[in-house]
Amino acid sequence: MKFVSKALCFVVAFGALSGCGSDSPDLIGKAILKNEEFQEKPKDFTVFNPKVDILFVIDSSGSMSEAQANLSRNAYAFADAISKVSILDYHIGVITTDMDDCRNHCGKLVGLPTFVEKTTPNLVTSLARRMEVGTNGSASEEMFGPVVEALSPSLEVGANMGFYRQDAFLAVIFITDAKDQSRFAPQDFLQILTTKKGDASRVLGYGVIRTLAQEKVCVASEDLDEKLEVFLESVVNGDKAQKNILSLCSPDYGVKLAEFAKDIVKRTAGTVKLSRTPDVKTIKVSYGTQVIPNSLTEGWVYEPSTNSILLSEGIVWNVQGPGVGLTIDFEAIDME
Repeated sequence: MKFVSKALCFVVAFGALSGCGSDSPDLIGKAILKNEEFQEKPKDFTVFNPKVDILFVIDSSGSMSEAQANLSRNAYAFADAISKVSILDYHIGVITTDMDDCRNHCGKLVGLPTFVEKTTPNLVTSLARRMEVGTNGSASEEMFGPVVEALSPSLEVGANMGFYRQDAFLAVIFITDAKDQSRFAPQDFLQILTTKKGDASRVLGYGVIRTLAQEKVCVASEDLDEKLEVFLESVVNGDKAQKNILSLCSPDYGVKLAEFAKDIVKRTAGTVKLSRTPDVKTIKVSYGTQVIPNSLTEGWVYEPSTNSILLSEGIVWNVQGPGVGLTIDFEAIDME
């Protein structure tokens, strides 16, 4: 016996960001999930939650002027990649490595408003301005401590209100030429973030740093240790190959930041997990009047090992106005 299921439907509003100018990326709006409906099992419900809070931790010490300028110049590349090909609802905030000046720093988000999102006017300009945090910060740089403070209950309801969302992924991106001088060990820091999110798979980490292997060729006045690398290898998107790390000495690291953005999109908004096992031949994916093809590069594929629909970065979404939904229809073959 087959059960005909409507797997899920989420409404996606697409639109261009007002006031961004010609250099701003086309934005893809917030996903709103509707109830999943089953004829035989109405209590089954698949939650697709394409949200991410992205926190840049930028070194504000005296040696970082050139690196910050490079980062700021390439804010467009990051913003374009994070929003162009996804339905991802994102918040992007910036904090510094300064834990001495707690009136202005110590985990407090830089700028007003304190974070940027899809609806932020002049998004790219606003993000670029935040990334140039200055070079008058403490020489005792801390990477882990400011993140812990930024996500603390006191700042969550205070200076950083609205940035952190419990139902979103958390992606932390470190930009520094120095070692972490906080009191936190890498394992303890990861455990704090995991406890905060409730799931280690929802914590992503990236770094534009000087690695120990590069210490003699990527020269700076700052000492190094292994703390940052250990943390970045231990997060769910990390490994010994260090694909989530870029060299601060690379002249094009600002451009390559777009690869981080693409990875964030893939990990947070590229997978729709189904709660029933489908007859693959019956799967139909559509966005309003647009049929999304079964294609590895320009559409969707079914991943049986995780019972998920994988959405390609290459999907070209047709702008159809507000209220248009992405639907996944199929015949279920499981006998629940």
